[in-house]
Amino acid sequence: MRLTIQCGIVKLTKFKQEVLEREYNNLQKFLQGKDVPLYSANKQQALRYYKKIKQKEYPISLRKDLIDLQKSKTFWFLKIPVKGVRGGLKVPIKPHREFPKNFTLCESKIIRKNNHFIAMLTIKFDTPKLRKCSSILAVDLGERFTATAVLLQDMNVMKVQFYGREIRGIRRHYSWLRKRLQERGLTKDVKRIGNKESRRVNDTLHKISTDIVNLADSANSCIVLGDLKGIRKSTSNKGKRLRRIVSNMPYYKLTKMIEYKAQMLGIPVIQINEAYTSRECHVCGEIGKRLHQGVFICDRCGEWNADYNGARNIAKRLTGYMLVSGVFCEHAHNRFDKPEAPSVRVE
Repeated sequence: MRLTIQCGIVKLTKFKQEVLEREYNNLQKFLQGKDVPLYSANKQQALRYYKKIKQKEYPISLRKDLIDLQKSKTFWFLKIPVKGVRGGLKVPIKPHREFPKNFTLCESKIIRKNNHFIAMLTIKFDTPKLRKCSSILAVDLGERFTATAVLLQDMNVMKVQFYGREIRGIRRHYSWLRKRLQERGLTKDVKRIGNKESRRVNDTLHKISTDIVNLADSANSCIVLGDLKGIRKSTSNKGKRLRRIVSNMPYYKLTKMIEYKAQMLGIPVIQINEAYTSRECHVCGEIGKRLHQGVFICDRCGEWNADYNGARNIAKRLTGYMLVSGVFCEHAHNRFDKPEAPSVRVE
């Protein structure tokens, strides 16, 4: 498995700061055709990757055989090849997440954001074999809640968790803020708040995906997700509001976060076709109706939380199959033939 870990370059001495800035700035000048002192391998990497040069900053591309990573008691130290420093420049870094065991460094990059340097380290490592699971964690991705997770043991509900309601609020707030700034002609501020919005949403997505994977790990569950491929195309003729909502919701990004975090623990992640899972009753299978975004009504079985109903339908579709990954999900023993007790309803 390959994974890119963002690492802040911290606690630089004045000398190391100046050397790194010089190498980074000279790379930009070299790409504009100027003759400047630059480490030969960094020149080669730049010519290899940056064929079309535009007016923007380009990261330093680091060859894997020229970088090294060592850990001390307090910091990881990264060796960066630069002009004028024999053996490379060793800088302390602070990774945003822990490195896995027995990893190998691959080609990586140094970028600069807001006058701070960041190492984007790409690593390669072996993941554990996919485990055999004894339960199902069904995850429904929706508008009201970004993710609704339902943990099921033999199709009995063990836990229900709702995630990400705040994301819609974040999106609405920054949409309103952008509109106000555009009316005043403050285009630079529009870009700045866009970056802040993205950071807030990504931080929330990382917390959601980590919590979902940890729940699956503790319950020895496989994770089943609805396959949202083509969802934007399917809503192209269903109104401006719905198109905007679907376009703004980070379903794909959250799915990928769940997949790679689960893979690191050997947890199977299965995607299934989720067509009609929001319209069918998970108890009797009849087509119901949505009173509003959060409520699903079945004429036979009554009222359900819509996201919970969707997650139950996703789990229902998974049962009865032997998966390629080696996970076996047992049949539901005809539990769908009759309505469930009101105690399992999630309002």
